[in-house]
Amino acid sequence: MKLNLTVISLVLVAAVSFGLYQLSYEVQELEKDLKVLNKNISENKESVRILKAEWTYQNRPDVLQALSSKYLPLLLIAPYQVASVGEVPYPQVDPEQYSVPVPRHHPRRDYSPVMPLPKGPIQLATFTYEGNLQ
Repeated sequence: MKLNLTVISLVLVAAVSFGLYQLSYEVQELEKDLKVLNKNISENKESVRILKAEWTYQNRPDVLQALSSKYLPLLLIAPYQVASVGEVPYPQVDPEQYSVPVPRHHPRRDYSPVMPLPKGPIQLATFTYEGNLQ
């Protein structure tokens, strides 16, 4: 009985030792991966810092002025080129093409107005139960 217990204990110790050995090497590999990732992160942060500095340098007013005069040949606006809203011609609209369609009568709906129509300059379009425009 003691021999069986000793053999089982030795096998158990050997299995645990092998598991710890494998775990330690796996942890070392993960630590190497972590170092590589941290190095990549620091390189990316440095690249972002450099790009921000370049962006700031390129957005100086004198540089933007030089680039706009080189690539955007803008001319000054003369007073006769400015018009008021009333002087702008509007295109003619064909009322047949852009008219609002009248909905068809639905037999299960009651189209009578719930409240009387308001009196005043604006008259709302409502429909009667027969489908006529009121």
